Amino acid sequence: MVALPAGLPKDETVVLVVREQLACAECKQVLSKGDLAHYEGDTPLCLGCAVLGTLSFLPSGDVALTRRASKRSKRMAVVVEWSLRHKRWERRGTLVEPAAITLAKAECDADAAAREQQRARAAVRREVEDREFVAAFTAQVKTLFPRCPSSEAREIAAHACAKHSGRVGRTAAAKELEDEMVRLAVIAHVRHLHTEYDTIIARTRDKRGSRDRIRDKVTAVLREWEQPPPR
Repeated sequence: MVALPAGLPKDETVVLVVREQLACAECKQVLSKGDLAHYEGDTPLCLGCAVLGTLSFLPSGDVALTRRASKRSKRMAVVVEWSLRHKRWERRGTLVEPAAITLAKAECDADAAAREQQRARAAVRREVEDREFVAAFTAQVKTLFPRCPSSEAREIAAHACAKHSGRVGRTAAAKELEDEMVRLAVIAHVRHLHTEYDTIIARTRDKRGSRDRIRDKVTAVLREWEQPPPR
């Protein structure tokens, strides 16, 4: 039996992108890699036999168009494909009635300017929120490490909070400004800028061993920065 993607509503019709050649269980039509098939249990069906042959494929990407076309279509199916890279089923688009796509495109064209303005306002709002978060992160660095130079505190915050970086500053815990997450960002900064860590790991390719060798230097810098600020 094919393992369908998790998280889809149970009443959602799911169509898979064929990974290797197979035949429709009813009409025996050969489906090649890249074709679409609907499974009833472990039984593969071509779209015609699954009564989905009159639907048109709408690729993922335009959220508004997909939402409106799905709403307008009396029948629809979610199209998913197995990702070799991520080892999971991923959504590729939706099958909907052709007339629904036409209506949805007309609706999207009619309010495209308004939606663009809304996106622009949202982008500005996110930018302001990001600036405020970086400022708060910087302040928390100075609270935990009063003698950390202000320029380095700002650098630590900007680096840790960079978008799409996956760094500690982008985690949910850091966004709550939990001390441990802020401390991890400071440790990473000290490791790279105040020790020979980068040179050692480039030579040894041993992450754990390299960190062990510079641990005392990191601790010394942190202890110095944790001291009360000079009066």
